[in-house]
Amino acid sequence: AESGGETGGKLVHFDGPLVFTADDLLCATAEIMGKSTYGTVYKATLEDGNQVAVKRLREKIAKGQREFEAEVNLLGKIRHPNLLSLRAYYLGPKGEKLLVFDFMPKGSLAAFLHARGPDTPIDWPTRMKIAMGATRGLHYLHTHENMVHGNLTSGNILLDEDTNAKIADYGLSRLMTAAANSNVIATASALGYRAPELSKLKKANTKTDVYSLGVVILELLTGKSPGEAMNGADLPQWVASIVKEEWTNEVFDLELMKDTGGTTGDELLNTLKLALHCVDPSPAARPEVQQVLQQLEEIKPELAGTTEATAGEEPTGEGGEEGGTVGAAAAPKTDD
Repeated sequence: AESGGETGGKLVHFDGPLVFTADDLLCATAEIMGKSTYGTVYKATLEDGNQVAVKRLREKIAKGQREFEAEVNLLGKIRHPNLLSLRAYYLGPKGEKLLVFDFMPKGSLAAFLHARGPDTPIDWPTRMKIAMGATRGLHYLHTHENMVHGNLTSGNILLDEDTNAKIADYGLSRLMTAAANSNVIATASALGYRAPELSKLKKANTKTDVYSLGVVILELLTGKSPGEAMNGADLPQWVASIVKEEWTNEVFDLELMKDTGGTTGDELLNTLKLALHCVDPSPAARPEVQQVLQQLEEIKPELAGTTEATAGEEPTGEGGEEGGTVGAAAAPKTDD
């Protein structure tokens, strides 16, 4: 459904639980949740109290309107329990482009893992459920949508109120100019998720996605952020060096070693072996995501059937800085 509102812009809705007009969206109160190469993400609270996530794409990097609309209409049709759904987009009269997504109350996996106090441990079944969800989402992209993510990190794996993983930022590269995309690949390396061959290849593929997934699984196992330097080594190198010295237990997050209830040592070791397989420096030696999923399901068979997620009514979100309204945030800026 399309609507323009008094703004002179164009709002296009895909299926979803919320219906709002362009004016509702632009008058929603906005809190900045994060910024990336692609633009700024806001938590927007509509007048009726419902919340959505709004991504304002940076002006210079998006394709022209006709190409943009053709691509975004395809992205709006993608639906999977482990992929964040695009619910609507808005094209402003001055070229502003807003993407509207479901709001995820538990924020990103990065924040969930690394920005919590010592008194909120995350048990092994929860970590495994997140790993499996992210793997299912990636598998769907690769096999059903013939799409490579290209920038998978724990920052764009989001969590709903039941801690189901939802991958965000997939397909965004299709909305961007070529120059903007090479910039995104360059940025990924700084975060420690980028496969080594991407420095030469410049174009992501299914095996570079599997590498990034492997880093995310190592992050869940170790509790360490890939951005932290570990004596100059990245996370895969650090883990590999410890395993080589046969101090394998030193790799795992201390919480998992204490958590005797939900963890079996074999599950941790088998998941570690699988993750190291995913981050093999040689792309040919890495499994495809289908094999990663099968192995995770063999390691934790009781989670093999749990994909469906239901949307809750009362989301609570991470606070960000106040950002006025979505309309003000979407107004063309001169600084980017």
